[in-house]
Amino acid sequence: MNRVLFLFLDGVGLGADDPATNPFARARMPNLKEMLDGHRLLADLPAFSTERVSFVPTDACLSVAGMPQSASGQAAILTGINVPRRIGKHWGPKPNAEIKTLLQEDNLFKRLRNQGCSVRLANAYPPVFLQRIESGRRALSAIQLAVEAAGVNLCTEADLRDGRAFAADFTGEAWRSQLDFEDTPVLSPDEAGRGLVHAAHEHRLLFFDHWLTDVVGHRGSMDEAVALLERLDVALGGILSAWRTDGGLLFITSDHGNLEDKSTRRHTRNPVPLLILGKGHRQVAAQIADLGDITPALLAYLAR
Repeated sequence: MNRVLFLFLDGVGLGADDPATNPFARARMPNLKEMLDGHRLLADLPAFSTERVSFVPTDACLSVAGMPQSASGQAAILTGINVPRRIGKHWGPKPNAEIKTLLQEDNLFKRLRNQGCSVRLANAYPPVFLQRIESGRRALSAIQLAVEAAGVNLCTEADLRDGRAFAADFTGEAWRSQLDFEDTPVLSPDEAGRGLVHAAHEHRLLFFDHWLTDVVGHRGSMDEAVALLERLDVALGGILSAWRTDGGLLFITSDHGNLEDKSTRRHTRNPVPLLILGKGHRQVAAQIADLGDITPALLAYLAR
């Protein structure tokens, strides 16, 4: 049975080989570099496939003027629709009424649930966040809305404690230092990566939203960006060490550029990376050129 572990890196594009502006040109990322056959994740890297992995620079602009945004980009990924073209603009960060309707009508999570498949968003959310969602004081992201439309609950503190869900920073340290939880688990990034692979065995689709890459792209310093990427690389190392290539696909991509250009706090129009690891990766990669191609390619893979 084919499965997908989807590692979503919010706000990550392919930037210049310039350590003054691009943390990907500065950070030490040996696991990602090994996965990329010795290359770095930069704008000059062309599409390629090896025995192990496929890489595709993926169009996030979708032939629409303006800066790509989170809600329309994520919705394009999850519906297979060119959402910016459909609504006539890029839109974000949270979905507007048009995007909400598209996600509620059909999306990757909902389609798989209707086929009887188990799906989950692997992020754990603290009680105060869930209370604000329930009260209407906080709007859902496109990813969260798609999960809700599929009838799947967001993961809670209890799921974090039981190892069924994971903190956005991989380690969970922020739950203690910023959210005042005294005894929630703290993992190493490597342990979190291994845990994601273990959790993925229970679902046809396990999706993890690493939204901190976008936050640091907007607000963080270069040093914070480099530290974040190096922690991400350790988590990726944990994933790769536990991954069995015959167990499904590891799928990594983003919705728009941002973090790769610290000369601006805005999004970019750069292509975003797409990396696919696992049996059948070449066939899936060959079907994808832009964000709207992702859901059709994954549904075809999961139907095999």
